[in-house]
Amino acid sequence: MLRLEDVFFSYGKQVVLEGVSLSVREGDFLALIGPNGSGKTTLVKIVLGLLKPMKGKVFLFGTETGRFSEWYRVGYVPQRPALDTTFPSTVAEVVAAGRFGRVGLGRRLKRDDRQAIEEAMELVGLLPLHDRPVTELSGGQQQRAFIARALAGQPDLLILDEPQVGLDDRALREFYRLLKYLNCEKGITLLMVSHDVGVVGRWVSRVACLNRTLICHGTPQEVLNPGNLSRLYGTEVRAVAHSH
Repeated sequence: MLRLEDVFFSYGKQVVLEGVSLSVREGDFLALIGPNGSGKTTLVKIVLGLLKPMKGKVFLFGTETGRFSEWYRVGYVPQRPALDTTFPSTVAEVVAAGRFGRVGLGRRLKRDDRQAIEEAMELVGLLPLHDRPVTELSGGQQQRAFIARALAGQPDLLILDEPQVGLDDRALREFYRLLKYLNCEKGITLLMVSHDVGVVGRWVSRVACLNRTLICHGTPQEVLNPGNLSRLYGTEVRAVAHSH
């Protein structure tokens, strides 16, 4: 679904990505981890076509991003989007915004569009709150609303950029259960940027370690060991498994 080939990017003289090659296959739940400033968000912006690599190529569904037009097939959940408290959009209105990538801006929503919006809210457990202002929701509920917005376009690939930031432990567990359900039961391929090494290994199917270059890539069992983590963070790391 996604392939990066020898991607380089820099901001001025500061090299952020250097020779990154990575693939995301259909059905993957891939976590992209690394320290702050390692290039994770930059890589996501390149995948979304918001930045152009200085060197290398990026393909979505077999098409290079410069020629790719079916952007509705890619859902995106950014880091905790800012909410305008002076414009109290309801949950349904926020989720409906995610449908316009498929139907086109300014076009009237049809019955199947409204059905997709309701299904997206139901998937994340927010249908009973469809008329509630988003600003009145808890942090975990707001994040679910943003995921529903991305799901309203019925994407094949869902990209999430550190979506767990600001969630408490209970909301975090429910959040990961939702992502696992979307991946395993609904067949949505997931690419998630995260800094929470200890948690992601329990939920994802594959892990990619990025710190300017791709340090390693594989299953959590293959990747999350002291040697790889020490290379990733540039300091000695000890991994402790908790069987409970």
